[in-house]
Amino acid sequence: MKFTSAYFKKIMRPNEGLYDATDPDLSAFEKAGGKLILWHGLGDQHIPAVGTMAYYKAVRKTMGGAAATSTFARLFLLPGVAHCGGGQGPDKLDALTAIVDWVTEDRAPDSLLTKAVDSNGTTVSSRPVYPFPYVAENTTGGSADSPSSYTPVRSTAEAGLTLNWLGSFRSGYEKAGHWVHGRWVVTPGTA
Repeated sequence: MKFTSAYFKKIMRPNEGLYDATDPDLSAFEKAGGKLILWHGLGDQHIPAVGTMAYYKAVRKTMGGAAATSTFARLFLLPGVAHCGGGQGPDKLDALTAIVDWVTEDRAPDSLLTKAVDSNGTTVSSRPVYPFPYVAENTTGGSADSPSSYTPVRSTAEAGLTLNWLGSFRSGYEKAGHWVHGRWVVTPGTA
């Protein structure tokens, strides 16, 4: 295996649409009233957050921009959080209540509260995270462990980030695989 763009395309193209979920056209999902909270730990050692950021930027471009997309989808980046949790940053969050409130009360999450807990389950610090491209900045000079010390600040680094993604963010290429009379058959997917 070679780590080149040509080799990446060689191994990915034959299965494109079958083993990925990168269609940025979420119009059917939005039309059905769907709400989406994406979150990714910026300390993820297995799957770089840049892929999730690139996908979210593709969704925003396809769905009419940042304002239009934020009515049904938001991305939260958790500083210091590793793959699915752990790491040096506060990694406990309640995205379920946030999504339920968004669906049932039309109250979109302007922030999520993350917590770090010790081995007894006691919260030792908490910090808000804000929808991309905003970050939590301690603007009060208060305790770094207190959420009241933070306010949302637009991250110029993340907002202006240009991402060169080798994969494909386009619509209409999804495929579905299933067994037919003992044979694996791949067909165009259906929305």
